[in-house]
Amino acid sequence: MRAAVFESDLQTRFETGLITAGDFTAEVNRVLATDLSEADVMLAISAIFQPNHPILAVLERLKRASVSSGVLSNTCDAHWMWLMSQQWPMLDRSWFREVILSYEVQSMKPDAGIYEASELRAGCAGNQIFFTDDRADNIAAAAARGWVTYQFGSVDELLSRLEHWLIDPL
Repeated sequence: MRAAVFESDLQTRFETGLITAGDFTAEVNRVLATDLSEADVMLAISAIFQPNHPILAVLERLKRASVSSGVLSNTCDAHWMWLMSQQWPMLDRSWFREVILSYEVQSMKPDAGIYEASELRAGCAGNQIFFTDDRADNIAAAAARGWVTYQFGSVDELLSRLEHWLIDPL
């Protein structure tokens, strides 16, 4: 499975919207010599996430400061639909002004296109955007555009960095 999905470009093509769920399933079945249903494959690749309840403190702090927030995610339609079906409070759309998903804009972090799409949708210059991500390459790409960045390590540290940015955003 690792070779079929992650060591090939299959996941990247799916997360950039270049192939459909049916195409993804067909390729998995071809490589693994299986006959799995699309529904089973989509569930298997999607039911891997866990909620991050502590992040609610960050969302609440942004809301109290009247700062618009958004989601910028490398994901495919199957993952996003599964996540939305969980109704986890941290993914409630009321928290976010914008949701930019790689499969919709056909560009994935750390490629410039997804950051450009985010800036356009947010109507913000790079230095007006505070961005956190757990991957160093995604942080580096955002920082290169002038975004204020924090490589996620903990909610407490994120809150501390966010407080500093709220006091002195530039």
